[in-house]
Amino acid sequence: MKKVLIVDDDGINCLLAKHALAGDYSVETVNSGAAALNFLENEIPDLILMDIEMPEMDGKTVVKKIKACEAWNKIPVVFLTADSSPITEADCLQCGADDFITKPFVVDVMKSRVARVLEAHDVRKDLEQALDQETIKSYTDALTGLKNRAYLEKELKKLLEGGHRGTLFMTDLDNFKSMNDTYGHMVGDSVLQNFADTLKLYSKEDDILCRLGGDEFVAFFTDVTDRNAASEKAAGVIKTFAEKMGAMGYAGIVSVSIGAKIAESGETFESLYSDADDTLYFVKENGKNSYHFWSKDGAVSDVVLEAIDTDAELEDIHRMISEEQEKDKGAFHVEYDEFKKLYDFAMRTVGRSNRNVQTLLFTLSSGESGTDVSMDDIMEILKQAVITSLRSVDTGTKYSCSQYIVLLMDTDVENGKAVAGRVLEKFNQNENVKASDVKVTFDIQPLKAK
Repeated sequence: MKKVLIVDDDGINCLLAKHALAGDYSVETVNSGAAALNFLENEIPDLILMDIEMPEMDGKTVVKKIKACEAWNKIPVVFLTADSSPITEADCLQCGADDFITKPFVVDVMKSRVARVLEAHDVRKDLEQALDQETIKSYTDALTGLKNRAYLEKELKKLLEGGHRGTLFMTDLDNFKSMNDTYGHMVGDSVLQNFADTLKLYSKEDDILCRLGGDEFVAFFTDVTDRNAASEKAAGVIKTFAEKMGAMGYAGIVSVSIGAKIAESGETFESLYSDADDTLYFVKENGKNSYHFWSKDGAVSDVVLEAIDTDAELEDIHRMISEEQEKDKGAFHVEYDEFKKLYDFAMRTVGRSNRNVQTLLFTLSSGESGTDVSMDDIMEILKQAVITSLRSVDTGTKYSCSQYIVLLMDTDVENGKAVAGRVLEKFNQNENVKASDVKVTFDIQPLKAK
């Protein structure tokens, strides 16, 4: 139930107003402006009914104090007064009141106006919340949940202009593009999310964490001005991320380079950002997987970087390289965007040379009993069954969460069906598939020229 505060030095008026509203609202009364301000220190009502003529502090003065306070200025106020002149009404609205009711009041009129003001206030509050959410979304990176560059520039400028100091980290993931190209964008996205989580582990609520785009991130650690403390953060970020990469099964492939600068007194956003970015470039050019602090004299070329031992075992790296060499020896798996280009090329080839190219679409479906095995795992089993059953001249891609499409080069429909049969046989032999209630079907169609 919404709460209404009535402020009036006349006890009878308080009693009548409370009686009029008590059926619909929780009503509190006070008999002076000072008492009203004391009430607001402990409790925020949904609406205030305010008498104008009161001793010591009149209603207009009270409302001006309310509107000047950030914690109270959104509370809707309706004036109660025996003065019905247009000038008085205009003065009340000028003070920030939402409405004006003359005394003696008509009960139905009061109830109607209070309800209308509260409804308008709720609509305005909902709109402000919606706008706030849109603003938050516009400043947020969808993949990692971190802020973006626009937010960084706006908020960091505000902090620096307010006299805050701190340490800025410009970070870049070493060898990330190669990781993305080798293992695919889904793995790449997981790597980016893991790095964002790593930055969060070393930050507090008022720090600024941003993803600029791709594999570039920025962190501003507010009020961290001690070189040793900042170094511990940098070393911790690099080591913790390396451990996360190891837990994912990709130890030693992607590492972190950090260019850092401790903001000086009077530092501008532009100088802080530029110097940290230059320092990051120096790290990238001198070994990566390390951090370095900007120095005032700019003499960074002869400085030894703070290298980090990420404990990446050479045996693990050798094992992963060997596994990568052994798998995907059959059909060529590509990401969907690349597949579209090959598909377009194949259509043009068919039109010019009358070659037989078949499109083979596999579709997964689960039965009524469902499965304990995730559909992502089932899709990976299907992908491997396709890749290892087809030739290296054939190309496939994941079309959706439950479909895999293949281009069969120089193959007629009957041979394509035989190929599909081999894929289904290999797929159904997998122990996880046998234990699940998942089926795979296929459809084969000749590729038509443009």
